Amino acid sequence: MAAQRNRRAGVEDRWYKTVTTKHEDGTITRERVKSANYGCAKRWRARYVDDDGQEHVQSFVRKVDAQSWLDEVTSSLVTGTHVAPSAGRELIAKLGPRWLKAQAHLKETTGSTRRYTWRAHVKPRWGATAVRDVRTPNVRTWVADMVADGVGVPTIENAVGILRGICETAVEERQIPRNPCTRVKLPKRRQQRRGYLTHRQVAQLAREVTENATAIRFLAYTGLRWGEMAALRVYSFDMLRRRVNIVDAVAEVEGRLVWSNTKTYQRRSVPFPKSLADELSALMRGKERDALVFTSTEGGVLRASTYRPRVFAPAVTRAIKAARKARALEIEAIGEAKTPEFPKITPRDLRHTAASLAISAGANPKAVQIMLGHKSAAMTLDTYADLFPDDLEAVAEALDRAARAANKKAADGLRTGTNNQDSE
Repeated sequence: MAAQRNRRAGVEDRWYKTVTTKHEDGTITRERVKSANYGCAKRWRARYVDDDGQEHVQSFVRKVDAQSWLDEVTSSLVTGTHVAPSAGRELIAKLGPRWLKAQAHLKETTGSTRRYTWRAHVKPRWGATAVRDVRTPNVRTWVADMVADGVGVPTIENAVGILRGICETAVEERQIPRNPCTRVKLPKRRQQRRGYLTHRQVAQLAREVTENATAIRFLAYTGLRWGEMAALRVYSFDMLRRRVNIVDAVAEVEGRLVWSNTKTYQRRSVPFPKSLADELSALMRGKERDALVFTSTEGGVLRASTYRPRVFAPAVTRAIKAARKARALEIEAIGEAKTPEFPKITPRDLRHTAASLAISAGANPKAVQIMLGHKSAAMTLDTYADLFPDDLEAVAEALDRAARAANKKAADGLRTGTNNQDSE
């Protein structure tokens, strides 16, 4: 194939041709004469044969350009990075479903999110575009348009990730030479305001909910994700050690329940307060070992999609109103409000509350990491950096005390004529 490719590759002059004449005396002469294409179109034509035996031709005005193009193509053939000029005509609308189908290794929840993002954001913009026509500046414009339309940063990350994955598949299939999404910068995530509850507010919210009050307290003091809590069974609890073993999780995907491992695919053991032991025991009394502990009123899985609007949100609204009323009475009575405002929270904020209460109780980042199931303590510190301002102030105060002590020691040394530097 290489020999055939070399024989058929080269740069030819389309305006001139060589005429060979054999004379009567046996001599042969060759003369360059104008061809029928003289003065028409581009003069120089480069050609080559790819690894599949397909011939490709490109015309140029200058010979140097034709030779440069041929040299570049020859290099790509040798290095295995060659992309045929005719490749890349497949539409994103056709490549997308094929790429999504290949993501079978993902959790169903992640797969569902990607399918939705594909339908809502990627396909409408890029479906009718050939993969070779996807350009980096156009991808950047698309990102800017989504930002202007108020699309959330996580959704933008997901949408660009899908297009990047599709284009990466095209690169692997040698439809395009490089991925046009590689150097596209995405907007930074903004720190979302979290609702941290105090111990008293946790108790108040538990009183306000009309059902599953133990679930509210349990989430606020263990930091479990909703799906992890809803998947707990009687055998998950070690009541003597006051530990709960987290192995599985349940989630809703397009209206149906999907059981899987935890988000990080790791088992963990989380302690729960002694004050919850009696309530948890009551929930498990008379149940089989593999029975769910937290259930709906019908005895099924406790779904956030129904519990949140029907029970949780109304309870939060009542707690907010009660706090406002108490503050108004305090201002009227003593001129200032003592009761803290009750934040507008979601069930996920109970997880943040658990982190806040644990940190304020003196738990170190490693312990909080294990409790929450984060991949690393660094992730915990990054996520809850706003919960450590007092620690930073304490560091500054400690440094100030040390500096004052060192300066005083140095001053005492000067008065007595002794050198205390070595002892420092």
